[in-house]
Amino acid sequence: MDRRPAGATSSLAEAAFEALLGRSSGDPVLLLVDDRLHVLRAGPQAERLTDRAPEQLRGLSLIAAFGSAPLDAVARSVVLTGEPATGEAQLGGPAQRTFQVDAVPIPGGGMVVALHDITNLRRIERVRRDFVANISHELRTPITSIKLLAETLQAAHADEEALPDFANQIASEVDHLAQLVDELLDLATIESGQVHMAIEPVDPNEVLASVAERIGPVAERRRIGVQLQPPDPATTSGLRAAADPGRLGQALLNLAHNAVKFSHPGGEVRLSWQPVEGRVRFIVADDGIGISQAHLSRIFERFYKVDRSRARAENDDGLVTGSAGLGLAIVRHVADAHGGSTGVESVEGIGSTFWIDVPEATQP
Repeated sequence: MDRRPAGATSSLAEAAFEALLGRSSGDPVLLLVDDRLHVLRAGPQAERLTDRAPEQLRGLSLIAAFGSAPLDAVARSVVLTGEPATGEAQLGGPAQRTFQVDAVPIPGGGMVVALHDITNLRRIERVRRDFVANISHELRTPITSIKLLAETLQAAHADEEALPDFANQIASEVDHLAQLVDELLDLATIESGQVHMAIEPVDPNEVLASVAERIGPVAERRRIGVQLQPPDPATTSGLRAAADPGRLGQALLNLAHNAVKFSHPGGEVRLSWQPVEGRVRFIVADDGIGISQAHLSRIFERFYKVDRSRARAENDDGLVTGSAGLGLAIVRHVADAHGGSTGVESVEGIGSTFWIDVPEATQP
């Protein structure tokens, strides 16, 4: 008959636990727990979750040591059923992380509890869910519009005079879908690190002139002026940016397109650049609707939109131009790929100023 006191574990179990610790490379965090749910031994990694040295954990209950009801519940299940149990728990104090809890009973009493850090896995799953939800929403709106327009065209009583308008609206929604797909593919390529950046010395004036030329027709249709404002050539002559002209131009065009889209008719978009502490800062400024301070810290996140009215603006022809909230995310990734950075200042109702900093090219 086993006459050990309640909650005791055998020396064999402790020896086996020591062997586990010896083979552990840091993950999982290992605990030896008795049937009263008190800690008998703890691996050194437990200190970062409790701010206590392993020897200070001995004799403490799981609740007292970790303050986690889910962790306690998993261990308690092992005591009640005698079967292995698993679950999840948030551990680590203020900077909590998510852990998978696996508890395995030991013959003769007690259990080994292993804590696997799955914080990054859960974060990836959350990002995936958000991605699917955002894409589903972005696709649903134009697809629904196209479906309704097509059904109207199919109706026998469709007004022939309205057919061109219907066709234009369908074309606009298809353009939005194509833009969404292009941005998704572009962002996926950039985020994967598969984009080859052809860095070379580029003339900032030429980059901005190209952007102005490309955004010009769009700005003209919306009655928005586009002004190039180069710095004083006496102080910047010969200065070059170390950049991929195609990728940098794409990012600046995204900023210019947003500036035009969210400006009032008769407004102005200003393109400029200036040297800033060993970098070249490209600036796109407007006097449009601006952005609330509450949103500025997240504006470069993918799929983040200030609001639906800002995300789907109506152009002068009455057609809706959509945004999936990917343009600024692409801008940030392009800047990062250059070893640079992005920034924004904005006052709601006054206008916004976006910029991209890239390294200054080394003079030969």
